[in-house]
Amino acid sequence: MECPQKKKSSGLRSVTVADLEGFAVYPLSWCPHLELLTDKSEYVIDILAPCKRCDDNKENWICLHCRKVLCSRYVNSHMVEHAESDGHVLTLSYSDLSVWCYGCDDYVDNPLLYPVKNAAHRAKFGEDMLNPHEAESGGSVSITLQ
Repeated sequence: MECPQKKKSSGLRSVTVADLEGFAVYPLSWCPHLELLTDKSEYVIDILAPCKRCDDNKENWICLHCRKVLCSRYVNSHMVEHAESDGHVLTLSYSDLSVWCYGCDDYVDNPLLYPVKNAAHRAKFGEDMLNPHEAESGGSVSITLQ
């Protein structure tokens, strides 16, 4: 199989989004566990907070149910253990600001998650993030791929 980005004798081949299919993560747009998020108060995010159990601060997640900060499966798996023992399955990564559902075993992106993702983005980068769901609620978002 030939790589679509490989040089041809006539020059570089143009690569389209379709050529890249299979190399991207497509998060779930809905997850039944979103209904378990009942705390509607504003999120206060400290992206430098260490894991509550081992004090590691390399790769931490915040539990979206109780807001406890714990380390990832690649450190000491404290968030995985928390999800299993407490049933708190929705978590947000401080590394890439993605939301993972341990119940669905998948990434999730839904408008209900925008407040926490925006709070984390603001804490990490000092500014609000673009709301990709504005177009769904009547605003407009335009993205051009070349």
